Amino acid sequence: MSKRNFLLLISVLIGIAAGLASTLLKWWVHFWEELLIGINEDFSFEYLYLLFPVIGIALTILFVRFMNHGHLGKGISSIMHAISHKSSILPRDMTYSHLVTSGLTVGFGGSVGLESPIVVTGSAIGSNLGMLFRFNYRERTLLIGCGVAAAISSLFNAPIAGFVFTLEILLLELAVSSFIPVLLASVAGAITTRALSGTEIIFTAEMTDSFEVAQLYLFMLLGAFTGIVSLVFIRISNRSRKIFANMKTTWHPFIAGSLMLGILIFLFPALYGEGFTTIRALLSGNADFIVEQSFFSKWVDGNALLIPYILLLVVLKIVAANLTQGAGGNGGMFAPSLFVGATAGYFFAQVLQFTGLSGDLHMATFTLVAMAGVLCGANHAPLTGVFFIAEITSGYELMIPLVIVSTLSYITVKYFEPHPMPVRQLMEKGLFAGYDSDTRVIQKLDVRKLIESEIRTIAPEISLGELVEVVANSSRNLFPVVDQSGVFQGIITLDDIRTLMFKPERYNDTFAIQLMHAPPTVLQIQDGMDTAMKKFDETGAWNLPVLDGQQYVGIISKSRIFGMYRQLLASDTNRLDM
Repeated sequence: MSKRNFLLLISVLIGIAAGLASTLLKWWVHFWEELLIGINEDFSFEYLYLLFPVIGIALTILFVRFMNHGHLGKGISSIMHAISHKSSILPRDMTYSHLVTSGLTVGFGGSVGLESPIVVTGSAIGSNLGMLFRFNYRERTLLIGCGVAAAISSLFNAPIAGFVFTLEILLLELAVSSFIPVLLASVAGAITTRALSGTEIIFTAEMTDSFEVAQLYLFMLLGAFTGIVSLVFIRISNRSRKIFANMKTTWHPFIAGSLMLGILIFLFPALYGEGFTTIRALLSGNADFIVEQSFFSKWVDGNALLIPYILLLVVLKIVAANLTQGAGGNGGMFAPSLFVGATAGYFFAQVLQFTGLSGDLHMATFTLVAMAGVLCGANHAPLTGVFFIAEITSGYELMIPLVIVSTLSYITVKYFEPHPMPVRQLMEKGLFAGYDSDTRVIQKLDVRKLIESEIRTIAPEISLGELVEVVANSSRNLFPVVDQSGVFQGIITLDDIRTLMFKPERYNDTFAIQLMHAPPTVLQIQDGMDTAMKKFDETGAWNLPVLDGQQYVGIISKSRIFGMYRQLLASDTNRLDM
């Protein structure tokens, strides 16, 4: 079998494995949900909903601490980091750890989604199969993309959305011929799920009205509105992440986050779990169901009070999702963005209708289209938003409003937040490898492996005569000045002594310490390639010394960087082709 055909076979196997993982995860969550519902019915004690999320997050933290040695790479950012900095190698335990932990978090009511954990699981399956069969970097990266596409496809029965998600979210550069393995994996994932779980459509809505040109301005307004909502989503998420990151121990964020989450879910049961039940209620026109068991149900009656209640859910879902993550739970923001979009769209349509700014509107249409708007805006993925909603609802008649709303939402968010959340997380840690393939290749270089330590160093007290002798026996024009303790003092270049070399009368009364000068900047041994390239660009230098604190380590030159870059580009190009 040719390598190309073998790669296609592996992509199908990845799709099947991701489909099995997705089915297992949904069963795992359903198991806990049914168990907890039974416990609550047996005890008839509604205050248990205060405790369920706390227990789920606590179990998640304990699993990570004792089974994953305290570390669990979460989210799309961990995949992007593995692709750009770890040669597309993901730990083997990521093939199962996210299934266990996200099932505990969401099954016990954590207000996040399963999409991010299953995507990480799928990518880990692809990466580890790639290592098992000794595929190179670009092929492993392609298999990671296969795992991501299959994960989304199998979770939502949406193969096209899974494929588009991979291209938009992971920022992969795929040649057209490389589409085939990703598409095969995506289809295989969907078929596996359908074989095991049936062909259920996640969200159904009766489309009584097709798009009318007269409603164009309404969808344009909705696009801007969902863009603003997406921006609020991103800003709250960024702020929340920083607040929890500044807490000193693991248990401080757990106590604060999980208790606040429990209170929110007790007061607003719609925030429990992924929230798909709430979305289905809105799509079916049964909004009253959302507040029937709420603490505020006796006050919320009629549209006048229902409208602000729905708006409150828009904001509180964002808060609840971030509390779940910050407290130590495992889950993604994909499902919360769908919930926020659905409630925002329903609120928007209700306001238009209640105020008389528009005639009778089809609430389900605005609910669905707004889901695409927030999904697109919060994730910087306009095509994913369009195809995802169209595919999971079988509502392709909404294609025009989906495109309008998603595009305007994306433009609105992009103006204020140029980078999606996973990229921003990497940028905050100095780990983002850039959007272009050249930058990504350079980021794979290791500063330590580029250091030239064999360059002759000179002591600050040597005379010009001794220095001339060193120059005569060296092929370099750069000489670091280092004292007896190994502390870096400065640099002497051939240009610094060119005019003095032919003045023997100065050989004995001129010393290196008088001739040396400080370099434009220095690199530290722990600096990454992004820092190194930035310093080279800012100074225009061709050589820079590398220090460990004050101790001299060696020299890095641009010529060596470019040489290693060419070698890496020849062996492992980032442009995935077959």
